[in-house]
Amino acid sequence: MNEHGLNIRFLAQGMIKLTPEELPKGFFTWSRENQIGWVKEYWDRLSRQDLLEGVAYLTIDEDSVPDCMEMDNENFDILAQTPAWSAFDRPGSSVLEPVEPEEE
Repeated sequence: MNEHGLNIRFLAQGMIKLTPEELPKGFFTWSRENQIGWVKEYWDRLSRQDLLEGVAYLTIDEDSVPDCMEMDNENFDILAQTPAWSAFDRPGSSVLEPVEPEEE
């Protein structure tokens, strides 16, 4: 039997904070689809450093847990996973879906 290593994967939360001055005028009056489009365009312009800083903004103890334990082999056989990791890998799971505000 071949010996394999172990991969411990995690879903890292991050946060990119934008001030009101950094948002387009009237952003919160736009349709959700237009807001999502703007955010995707903004996201595509972020550098790797911007993303690393977004992850570093939060704390490891509060905002991250091991999400997947897998063999480091050609199939990356999963030994254990959180529900979050399972959802992360589903088709369509990375699509932003609009959430309309609740009526008061």
